[in-house]
Amino acid sequence: MSIEQNLRENNVDVLRFTWVGLDGYIRSKGAYISHVDELIKTGIGVTKAMFSFTPMDVISPFGSFGPQDEDVFLVPDLSTLTIFPPSAMVISELYWRGKPWEIDARSRLRQRLEKVNEEYGITFMSAFELEFYLVKDRKPYDDAKCFDSSAFYNNPVISSIVKTASKANIDILRVIKEYGPGQYEIDIMYKDTLRGADEFVIFKEIAKQEASKFGVEANFMPKPFNNLAGSGLHLNISAWKEGKNIFYDPKDQYGFSEFAYHFLAGLLEHAKALTAIAAPTINSYKRLVPGSWAPTKITYGYNNKSAMIRIPTPYPSMMEKDRRIEYRVPDPAVNPYLLLLAVIEAGLDGVERGLKPGKPVNENAYYRKDIEDIPRNLREALNELKKDSLLMERLGNLAKEFINVKMAEVEAYESLVTDWEYEVYRKI
Repeated sequence: MSIEQNLRENNVDVLRFTWVGLDGYIRSKGAYISHVDELIKTGIGVTKAMFSFTPMDVISPFGSFGPQDEDVFLVPDLSTLTIFPPSAMVISELYWRGKPWEIDARSRLRQRLEKVNEEYGITFMSAFELEFYLVKDRKPYDDAKCFDSSAFYNNPVISSIVKTASKANIDILRVIKEYGPGQYEIDIMYKDTLRGADEFVIFKEIAKQEASKFGVEANFMPKPFNNLAGSGLHLNISAWKEGKNIFYDPKDQYGFSEFAYHFLAGLLEHAKALTAIAAPTINSYKRLVPGSWAPTKITYGYNNKSAMIRIPTPYPSMMEKDRRIEYRVPDPAVNPYLLLLAVIEAGLDGVERGLKPGKPVNENAYYRKDIEDIPRNLREALNELKKDSLLMERLGNLAKEFINVKMAEVEAYESLVTDWEYEVYRKI
């Protein structure tokens, strides 16, 4: 059956060729049904300037691209074709002059994963724990408490989201009523890293569509409300070789291998620079505050949710399969391909240099003055990324353009006068 026939059978008129910008926004161009099969072969052109676009929907004044630049082409990966009426989408990579474009984070991640597999025989597996709010009229959609059972039978929105995602072949592991009113967590089953990133993008698109059917917004801001919990995107990652989890060693107290400790140490070594990519918005840093259950300290611990990296308690009888690192800084505003690429580069640097992570911190780390903090705002984080010579070298122009886009966001925010400032300082 052709793609066109498949769309017609599902009463879908447009296939979205979808990508994620360096600003974190999911964007698409549409192929109309009568020409969809030919556009799948040719791709759809899009201006390079889109990769200097900011969340404010303007081109960054620091960006490398503008209206004078030629097009790149959205080339769909048909393994990601997802139909969820009335929508259909296919995640696409960017090609320039017939080759993958260096500014496209997805193709960069795919190529790096292929090279790691070729050189080391390693396949990275990952899973996201995705938190978000359901919002109506700029307020939480419901008032259910943390783990409140009523959220499962009183909320048709979350049921619709999960059912539609499941029909779209996203393997939902857990559905959790989170801490904030109207806040939910969806945990997606671990799988190969590229597919895991794709499913994050697909899930966000499904959640937004299904929520809109009820007049509700699926809100993926890191911190949408004052005095309520922020939304994180915990990244779980492990490495596999010849069908075995090479993060696992039964002789270690925590079941961790030397490879896993070296990888973890690489994340700690590059923690400040990684924060810019994992917490990529102004709003991100209003989630990352002491005492919030979000991490602020550059350390790791066994099941310690105050640490930047957690070694989770394994599921009973699943120690070998379940030995993984949980990186707790990321939030749902990330470009998942850029995040995973940066995490893998940082971790492999730790492996290649034989870095050691030191002893774990298995106590509340928030107020430990002897442990370094992650950056406290986006400008600081971007400056740390600029200073990280290894990540800048390995990510190349992709990192440079990311910084160009994000610095525009910083400059716009820092010149904005907020209501809080006016109320506090107006009578000074």
